[in-house]
Amino acid sequence: MFTVDKWIGVIAGVVAPTTVLTGLCYYFGYVSARAYFAHFGIDTDAFGFSTADYVLRSVSVLYPALVMLLAAGCVVFWTRAYGLRVLRRGRRSGLARRTGWVTSAVGALLTTLAVLAVVVPRFSVLRNPALVPVFLGLGAVLIVAGTGILAALRQVTTPQSASSAERATWLFAGAAVVLALFWLTNIFATEYGRAQAQNTAADLWDKETVVVLDTADRLFAPVNLVRESGLGAAPGQRFAYRYECLRALFARPEYWVLVPARWTAQYGYVLIVAVDESSRISVTRREGLADTPAANWDAQWPCPEVAPS
Repeated sequence: MFTVDKWIGVIAGVVAPTTVLTGLCYYFGYVSARAYFAHFGIDTDAFGFSTADYVLRSVSVLYPALVMLLAAGCVVFWTRAYGLRVLRRGRRSGLARRTGWVTSAVGALLTTLAVLAVVVPRFSVLRNPALVPVFLGLGAVLIVAGTGILAALRQVTTPQSASSAERATWLFAGAAVVLALFWLTNIFATEYGRAQAQNTAADLWDKETVVVLDTADRLFAPVNLVRESGLGAAPGQRFAYRYECLRALFARPEYWVLVPARWTAQYGYVLIVAVDESSRISVTRREGLADTPAANWDAQWPCPEVAPS
């Protein structure tokens, strides 16, 4: 029969991992989204994204990291299984002992270099910041592997439980591996968001889904990026200006984020349009727009759809 303490243990065992997983997805989704929109000069905090928005964005970020983690785990598992089989048969124990000491020494060296790069970065030999978590994680794995080999050799001759020093070493090494994985995933999430933004910006010119914006007030948009035209003063006409050469970067029920087809880092114009009675947004798909002669960056027009035929 389940007591209160047992029920609390079961609930904590389910809720805690779920909370941690959701928190990680939220964090890496936030990092990726922030890097993506920062490329266009926009702060994600202005959008009011929910937790679900960030969690959904984290899927594409965490997928490669999880695949690499599972692959590395399979390699470690089969290497350990093969090594234990060799040790139990008593083959090449001298070579295995030397391998254990060398592996532990190399792991300690790599971990020390990573720690020094964080504590005293001026004297670090690791010039690339991305190498710091790589050295930290790889060094910790080598320490665990080396001490594991030595412990397995001792178990063959005199079976006994792991010492306190070995447990402490494995505990700190495991913490270092987790820290390195978090660090690397953070770097990957940032670079992934930035790369996705660069790909989006490169495809704006010949994107087949074009946006036309009608407004009641003049926006004074850059003439080299957006085409402005008047709609006249017909009776009952609520909108007076039309803006073309726009692409949808992001859309929500309350507002749309629009960028010009010729968006570049030099001309970083972004338009955030509220969805209300003062504006009207039309979306049209121009199939084969990239194959037209107008899709030429050397042209003088702001977008292919308004180019002379």
